[in-house]
Amino acid sequence: MTGIAQRRTPWQKFEARARNILPFGLTVVVMLFGLTPTYVPGLSQITPLYTLVAIYFWAIYRPDLLGYGLAFAIGILEDLLTGAPLGVGALTLLLTQWVVFNQQKFFHAKTFAITWFAFVLVAFGAVLLKWFFIGVVADGGFTPFGDLFAAYLITLAIYPIIAWLFSKAQTGLLVEP
Repeated sequence: MTGIAQRRTPWQKFEARARNILPFGLTVVVMLFGLTPTYVPGLSQITPLYTLVAIYFWAIYRPDLLGYGLAFAIGILEDLLTGAPLGVGALTLLLTQWVVFNQQKFFHAKTFAITWFAFVLVAFGAVLLKWFFIGVVADGGFTPFGDLFAAYLITLAIYPIIAWLFSKAQTGLLVEP
């Protein structure tokens, strides 16, 4: 450019805004997907932590587009929709995001295997934290540890699928033309 700012058309402005809300929108979509009943015998009470996967992914790859405020709002929405004590999900997501934000040097240019292994550790802490706070605050007490561990394992298993889908969305939709 020669010093004159390039003007953007209204369509280009709309497209840029739509791209910027993509991480938030996809996180809400996977959260709602997680609330959908599965009707799988023995697994109806066990739900993977889809929202945790999404917050972790975007905190690594697009921290500029999904900040603390949006993570808090998603956590509160999830608490309201699941009937969890208000703030427990939001606190869990915020702490997860904070841990990842503070380790950006570690995550820079790492392989998928390393980020997945780091997710194993971060998710373990997040699951225990959420379990503890819900157990202390909720009337029903603590969730059986077997259900907690099953949800954790399923969450670890679905991480590659969600990460792959999000990475396709990121490269296909978040790149400026």
